[in-house]
Amino acid sequence: MLIFTACTPPNDVGSDVLPDDDFISGNFVDTFTIRMTTLQIDTMRSYLAARTMLGNYVDPELGHIFAETYLQPRILSSNVIFSDQPQFLELDSIVLRLDLTGFYGRFDNPLELEVFEVTESFPTDVAPNTQSVLAFDDSYDYANGRVLDFSGLASFLDFVSIRLDDSLGRKLLFAPEDSLINNTVFTEYFKGLIIRTKPINQSLSRESGGVFYINPSTDNSILTMFYKDSTVADDFSFDISSVSNYYTRLERTDVTGRLLDMITQPGTDPESVPYSVIQAGGTHKVFVDIPGIPSLEGKAINRAELILPVDTTFFGGDDRYAPPPGVIVYVANEDGTEEFDLSQIATTASFNPTTNQYNITLTNNIQTILAGRLPANGFIIVPADGTTTLNRAILAGPGHPFLEPKFRVVYTDLPTGG
Repeated sequence: MLIFTACTPPNDVGSDVLPDDDFISGNFVDTFTIRMTTLQIDTMRSYLAARTMLGNYVDPELGHIFAETYLQPRILSSNVIFSDQPQFLELDSIVLRLDLTGFYGRFDNPLELEVFEVTESFPTDVAPNTQSVLAFDDSYDYANGRVLDFSGLASFLDFVSIRLDDSLGRKLLFAPEDSLINNTVFTEYFKGLIIRTKPINQSLSRESGGVFYINPSTDNSILTMFYKDSTVADDFSFDISSVSNYYTRLERTDVTGRLLDMITQPGTDPESVPYSVIQAGGTHKVFVDIPGIPSLEGKAINRAELILPVDTTFFGGDDRYAPPPGVIVYVANEDGTEEFDLSQIATTASFNPTTNQYNITLTNNIQTILAGRLPANGFIIVPADGTTTLNRAILAGPGHPFLEPKFRVVYTDLPTGG
């Protein structure tokens, strides 16, 4: 029952109750053929994820990566009135504050911001994903040349405040009364913002630029309008944290001739490919096929482990391209491109920074496959971070000169005859 009802059951089912001498007398093999293929993930839901992303950077191996945030500030009350005498209203400023929680790449390369007004409503019938595009008006940039610049600092700041162009503040301060009746009509009047950066200056570094992580669900992420009602200073906050719509869109360019391009060319031999790539953000996953698994039929599997080394030469300067802290492994479907069934047993594994590899225990999976309750179609490996980071790992493939992956099995021969 544990095997078939738990979402992430122990993958050493049976090995913890076997006597030590069973392992000693067991058979060991790690000479299985392994095939690895890097697959692009078409889309992944990023709507209302724990974090959104903003920025762009040049990965020497994977290309130029852009991340932009769409968000929809809202009003939480109804019949909003800024003044009984609107003729005396005067805008002071409008400020977008974003809670920064981390980064990938470099934080100290200046990135010029762009903020545009979204002109298309957030969809209500489908959740936006990492490829979703909403129409926006790019004729006027509310960011006014604001640069995200942490150069010379020991680290990035916890938040960034962006004074937006006064034209947006005036649009909101002098909004028609019927557009402030409730949030539904307000978000028809003001559909939201897209926040992105201009392409990084690649002359700064071979590994130029970075992507920042934003937590939109805290009080440090908010759009605030400061104004005067006659001579009295006042402010009004358009909420993001509790009820706003938001998501991240990702785009990769400039891949030609880079490692990612070379290992994903049609006709690449999965048995001799030197590398495979996994990257969070819903970008790339790896298909691992072990065609020799059926040869284990009739044997009691004590332990099965897939070892995937990460090539540290691709960590980048100061290890700025750190691998995903964890991965999730699913059984693949018949053509090896997708997960067989997301409700089936999902195996997890953590990156070991000492050995620089993922040790993935597959005991339970192999036992279940050999019992005929899961297909022997191979495995799909994805980062556990989903769409909240961009961590990537360049895994050593079967054709790597000295870091090839291994599938190790300890088994006991079952008695035959009778």
